[in-house]
Amino acid sequence: MARSISMESSIDGQHTEQHGDGHHDHNHVHFAPEQVEAHNLEIQFKYSEDRVDIHLGFLKINHHYEVRFCIKDQLGEDVECDHAKIKEVKPTEDGEGHEFLIHYHAHKEKLIQEAFEVRSVENKDKMINLVLHARVLGKLKGTPALKNGIKLLRVDYDEDSDALSDWQGFK
Repeated sequence: MARSISMESSIDGQHTEQHGDGHHDHNHVHFAPEQVEAHNLEIQFKYSEDRVDIHLGFLKINHHYEVRFCIKDQLGEDVECDHAKIKEVKPTEDGEGHEFLIHYHAHKEKLIQEAFEVRSVENKDKMINLVLHARVLGKLKGTPALKNGIKLLRVDYDEDSDALSDWQGFK
């Protein structure tokens, strides 16, 4: 038997589904498109005098990510940073900053802050601190929507995980 579904608007602009049998589905809330702000899929930057806070959004525990972003800086063309997570640094095409490629392993469930110092090769007094911020979701806490510039590289599975087990259960 086919059921028809129609949408009803409430006073607050939210929509609920009404099935052909008169039943309302209150488990699903739908918002009118004009009410929904576009989910910000861009990495967020907050600049201060000698620091750039880089907000990566949500990541997942035991996942390895490639993070690529550009910052504006006054460090000159050549910079140095000896942190192992930074895989590549190169000047931006417009010459106003640098593009970074970082590998990040989300190994703990929590709010993380990780800092890197980047220095000018020509003038050692010129430096900037990059601070990565992310919320790492635990196991069974959902799957985050990754921001542009963040790519999943691989997942480390728990030894107790069903994904690694070859046991097929009782038959």
